[in-house]
Amino acid sequence: MMATFLDFISPQVHRINHNTFTHWASPRRVIYDHELLIISDGECLSDIDGERFVNGTNSFIIKPPGKPHSAVQTSKSQISFHWIHFDWVYHDAPPTDDKSLLCYLPAKPNPALIHHAPPEIPDTILHGPISSPAYALQLFARINERWNFGTPRERASCRALLLELLIELLGDQLDYFAPAAPEARNNHTAEKIRNLLNHLLDEPNSQRFSLQVRLSALGYSYPHLCRVFKKAYGISPITYLNNQRMERACMLLRDTETPISEIAESVGIDNPAYFSRLFAKYTRMSPRDYRLHGEA
Repeated sequence: MMATFLDFISPQVHRINHNTFTHWASPRRVIYDHELLIISDGECLSDIDGERFVNGTNSFIIKPPGKPHSAVQTSKSQISFHWIHFDWVYHDAPPTDDKSLLCYLPAKPNPALIHHAPPEIPDTILHGPISSPAYALQLFARINERWNFGTPRERASCRALLLELLIELLGDQLDYFAPAAPEARNNHTAEKIRNLLNHLLDEPNSQRFSLQVRLSALGYSYPHLCRVFKKAYGISPITYLNNQRMERACMLLRDTETPISEIAESVGIDNPAYFSRLFAKYTRMSPRDYRLHGEA
């Protein structure tokens, strides 16, 4: 695979939370670290050092340090957003208060506090739509829960979860999964298959049609698509889909009190008995035992 900066970062969470407002505006300020903003509902306009960005529902933007910026809600109804202050690389002592995270203008920012991005990070503003909103928000919820309420060990695991979230948000637009040029066409098809599978995960009701029928929309035979996907990712499309289903089920069993039958339905499996068999095959534990005892 072609390497990108996502292969070299080791992100560190500083602060994380989420908010919902009806009339929201962020005054002009400078931040000392980076801020990931995920919009799950509504729309806002951000001005970053004179450059304007419109972020609608299911989109994200990463605001860099040292550049004056402001934002204002443009949607008529409420806006819901989720934010993480972070650095691209690990720091022993992350900031713990607003004074070390940001400075509201016209007060003068302290240049010594700015955590500049490493040279591998693009100097453009990273932003765009979110291809798998439900999965991204599930990752955010896990980071939020562990960072704000978890043990030191759970807080440490937030770095891995944040890396997974950044890969989820940035991977597609940076062609993170694209291999060398000779197989570019097949890889493009494999990526289209993966995007379609992720779409099925975000909309479980759409899985009423068979996977073979859904993949036929790509214009190739099902056996050909299976061969292309397996060559690119090492597993079949149905194995990828079921693995992702079970990963999400594990997440929900660990971090929520949602009934097992509802978790099964939320990942696209209407039959609870089949869900339990599939889950046991994936984890070697029943859903109930996994919830009670965690990973073996």
